[in-house]
Amino acid sequence: MIPRIGRQGASFKGAGRYYLHDKGTRARTDARVAFTFTDNLPTDDPRMALNWMAFTAMDAEKLKARAGIRRTGGPAEKPVWTFSLSWHPEQEPGQEHMIAAMRSALATLDLQDRQVVMVCHNDEPHPHIHAIVNLVHPHTGRSASLPHSRRKLSQWAQDYEREHGKIYCRRRVESNKRLEQSVAKTEDLKDTIT
Repeated sequence: MIPRIGRQGASFKGAGRYYLHDKGTRARTDARVAFTFTDNLPTDDPRMALNWMAFTAMDAEKLKARAGIRRTGGPAEKPVWTFSLSWHPEQEPGQEHMIAAMRSALATLDLQDRQVVMVCHNDEPHPHIHAIVNLVHPHTGRSASLPHSRRKLSQWAQDYEREHGKIYCRRRVESNKRLEQSVAKTEDLKDTIT
């Protein structure tokens, strides 16, 4: 399992143009899209869902006011966040399994209540699924922050592989162990300073 974080952006339409179509600047075909799935949205249509996500992001200040949340900061300039999960080519996860894995990864990042369009592509030898996430909460208008998201996803992927019986990425295990030791040392230093 390899999680990859994409760039944070400002355009849900642009994300849809890339993920919902074949590669190429003018591609209008979608042969590489195996399936789509939406979460926390009132529609299953991915294009309508992306529009809904854009309106949610634009209405963030109104949502905060309705929720009784004090306005802090400005509007989210880059509410579009993307990442993907890729399996090893010998693995053959089904649609339900891929969706469940993505939901689990989203929960690890505390994004389980955000609007999401998932897009599975079939254009590579390895199965993979992408998530287009609206960082603006659909009820509170608050924008999610993602501290340590790479580290969290790396640990999640290691746990996923262990749970499913085979570690494909041994370097990640070593890297996570070193990082864990480094974090523990930092915590020990903080304790001795205070």
